[in-house]
Amino acid sequence: MMEQEQPPETAEHAPKPSASSARGIMYGMLLAFAFITLLTACGLSDDDKQKGAEHMHGSETWQTTASKDVLPDFLSNHTEHTSDLYRAVHEHADIMEQMNCYCGCMDGLAVETPHDSLLRCYLAEHPAGEDGVTWTDHSTSCGICKKEMEMVIDLTKQGKTPEQIHEAIDDAFKPNKAS
Repeated sequence: MMEQEQPPETAEHAPKPSASSARGIMYGMLLAFAFITLLTACGLSDDDKQKGAEHMHGSETWQTTASKDVLPDFLSNHTEHTSDLYRAVHEHADIMEQMNCYCGCMDGLAVETPHDSLLRCYLAEHPAGEDGVTWTDHSTSCGICKKEMEMVIDLTKQGKTPEQIHEAIDDAFKPNKAS
């Protein structure tokens, strides 16, 4: 009996990997890529916060600055009046924390994570932590937030109490409910 000669293994005669092993390699590479991406993103987020870099949180831009006296860079794209309102936040934070905002942010209509007061329209995190102050740009493009802040400032200058300010803001902005 004669043995049949086997053709030499060349690229065209090499055994082909099965579909399941190719899929396994592809999933492994995809998992490795996702893991590297996650590590990179997590590593950058701490550095960005320390450097005061802007980062997105849903539809809002947040930026951490060293103190309440250092305003966020995103205000450079807005009017001086808007910057003045942000400068006044810490002076009026106790009152702002008691005020409702009627732009829809407290209902989750204007933002992904509902706000708990007018103060949250200016500060992403309150009270300010050891790492500085984290600002949000939400109120930079919201006329209601700005008008409410103007009222807080003006009524405080007039000597109004927080309760009187709250009532004035409710009277001006709270939607009338049908009876």
